[in-house]
Amino acid sequence: MKNYLFFDEVVSEKEIFSKVHQESGDIGFYSLPEQDISDILNFARTIQKSTIVVIGIGGSSLGAEAVYSFLNPKYHYPKRLLFLDTTDPIALSNTIQDIDISDALFLAISKSGTTIETISVLKYLDAKIEFDANSLVVITDKDSPLEEFGKSRNLHIFNIPQNVGGRFSVLSVVGLLPLALVGVDIAKLLQGAKEIKDNFFIHNDKNHIIPKALFYSKFAEKYSSNVLFSYSELFRDFNSWFVQLWAESLGKKRGDERVGLTPIGLIGPKDQHSFLQLIMEGPLDKSVTFLKILDFGIDTTIPNHSLPHLEKLDILNGRKFSELINLQADSTIEALRKIGVPVDVIEIDRVDEVEIGKLIYYYELLTAVTAIELDINCYNQPGVELGKQILKSKLAKS
Repeated sequence: MKNYLFFDEVVSEKEIFSKVHQESGDIGFYSLPEQDISDILNFARTIQKSTIVVIGIGGSSLGAEAVYSFLNPKYHYPKRLLFLDTTDPIALSNTIQDIDISDALFLAISKSGTTIETISVLKYLDAKIEFDANSLVVITDKDSPLEEFGKSRNLHIFNIPQNVGGRFSVLSVVGLLPLALVGVDIAKLLQGAKEIKDNFFIHNDKNHIIPKALFYSKFAEKYSSNVLFSYSELFRDFNSWFVQLWAESLGKKRGDERVGLTPIGLIGPKDQHSFLQLIMEGPLDKSVTFLKILDFGIDTTIPNHSLPHLEKLDILNGRKFSELINLQADSTIEALRKIGVPVDVIEIDRVDEVEIGKLIYYYELLTAVTAIELDINCYNQPGVELGKQILKSKLAKS
């Protein structure tokens, strides 16, 4: 994985390394690449059921979904991974109808153990199934109400590290267990994450995280929106994970001041035919990161085939689709640079566990460093909590 910056780099502040080092002793996601995963792997080997169903929302589901949807089209894992992450009755019903209950293992995931959406779905299913140790696993904080429920049913329980927040938890048991259960090589995920960690802490930020974070913080008002332009359909769910990570971590009050960097996830080349117009000729208030795959691992080629009246487009003949999509990305990059839009490019080598592990840890680290430079708390979400409190009040009154 390589990151190229095409905007003026702000001179790195030496102090930031000490700030990050200090934070890494207290915040759990930093150390996840070195964790012991033997309990996860040993449990996964005992499960024969062909469908794994995550009951969870936000940080409890988005990370695993991002990794699975990136890898599964290539690896075609022998087990399915499904997500019950909504209270939309139609979507919920359609997903549940697609599950053979007798051949499914459900994972109830909630850090607090009281997430309204998760518990509502759990209640609905338990009334139909009456979960037991063969059908349900609980992943939650130690001593949470959900853990107590799990103990009452003698369920298998995995605890989330106390100092790992939900949106930073994909490389913890929250993401690793469901991924391991369907066949993802989670050791390679952590290997990729460890490489990014070492590049930052040992090899002096080889991926330009600090200059990029400093740019974002210095120009937060001028470039208030950050676009992730991902050139593969494989990144669609990764974009959703990025949006939560970036928005919930960086949209905060700093005293009486409101700060934030609005995340926008796009998929190329589709959004070249829509949102790109706004970037090109709308307000110059956006920075853009392009995400590319160098080797798709498939050589699908446009044949040497002419169509009547379309002969001018024979320039496409003989080109691989993988070459075409990256030329589309490069052309858009060049167009944006010509009008002065701040651009950087992330290139990952191939579609595999190591590369997606790198990408996840890269963005977690970039988010944390940007928050340090913005002088905000990256790991709380008081705005989200207020909405939860109001919902519980409305439910109690109705």
